[in-house]
Amino acid sequence: MSWGQLTFSQRTKVRLLLEEHVRENIPGFKVVEKSGSPWMKTLSKILFFTPDFMGRFVTTLYPKVYVPSKLRWESNNFSSIITLAHEYVHLSDRKRLKLLFNFLYLSPQVLAVFALLCPINPWCLLFLLCLLPIPSPGRTWAEFRGYRMSMATYYWLSGERYNAQFMAHQFTSSNYYWMFPFESFLKGVLDREYKKIVADDLPPELREVKNVLTASIGAVYNKLV
Repeated sequence: MSWGQLTFSQRTKVRLLLEEHVRENIPGFKVVEKSGSPWMKTLSKILFFTPDFMGRFVTTLYPKVYVPSKLRWESNNFSSIITLAHEYVHLSDRKRLKLLFNFLYLSPQVLAVFALLCPINPWCLLFLLCLLPIPSPGRTWAEFRGYRMSMATYYWLSGERYNAQFMAHQFTSSNYYWMFPFESFLKGVLDREYKKIVADDLPPELREVKNVLTASIGAVYNKLV
């Protein structure tokens, strides 16, 4: 049974089953529309370097996933499932690592906060250099795990490869504050990971989501749910 044979109603059920799986594993999980969140509106001002933050990007702040439009989320099940699987990786990593995940994700830019200590020691102003678009190993690690899941989910549902150029652009552009500018190296790593996905050589987080999707599609098609 393939995704392409499902009706819109059946695809919606598959998405809801994946959402239920995430909810069972991430206490407090919810999909929220950005326009209804004062925090997201404030964040959009801070992230001035990310164009159309409110209208184009999905943002996860544990334990919620903020989307530009609930209508689009509910009408495009294919895209929403891929996005949810990606964000589930972040949510699981945040649950496991707690605040260390936040620190890794925001470093080195978050270190600029130590510039506030300049009244004690003027040399602390050097921490402002951390605000520059310096590569972020922690954010790169987190998003590599997320986009590996996106690539895998796209392949499981469509049988095709996710756009490698699109993925590489996320790492090398302002979308994630230029977190990893080494595009050629990144494409090589993504190519190796794609071959592993096709060979069903999966790390635990990919295996978990694949099992959920396989069981959900089968249950929906056979009218078990």
